[in-house]
Amino acid sequence: MWTFLRRQFLYFLVGFVIAFVIYLFIKIGANDVLWGLGVGAIGGLVVSLAFFFLERKFPESGGSPPA
Repeated sequence: MWTFLRRQFLYFLVGFVIAFVIYLFIKIGANDVLWGLGVGAIGGLVVSLAFFFLERKFPESGGSPPA
C-alpha cells in the first residue's frame, strides 16, 4: 500500500514540476527559466556528489536513524 502511494505521489510531483516549468516559460520568459534550471541542476549535482562522498567515507552509518 505504501509503495503504491509513494509511486503515485512521485507521479504527481513529476507532473506538477513539468506543468510549473511550462507555466514559468509562459509567464516569465525562456531565458530566465533556463538560467534558473541550470543553476538548480548545478546545485542538485553538488549536493548529490557531497552525499555520495559522505556515504563512501562513512559506510557504516547506513542512512537510517537509530531506533
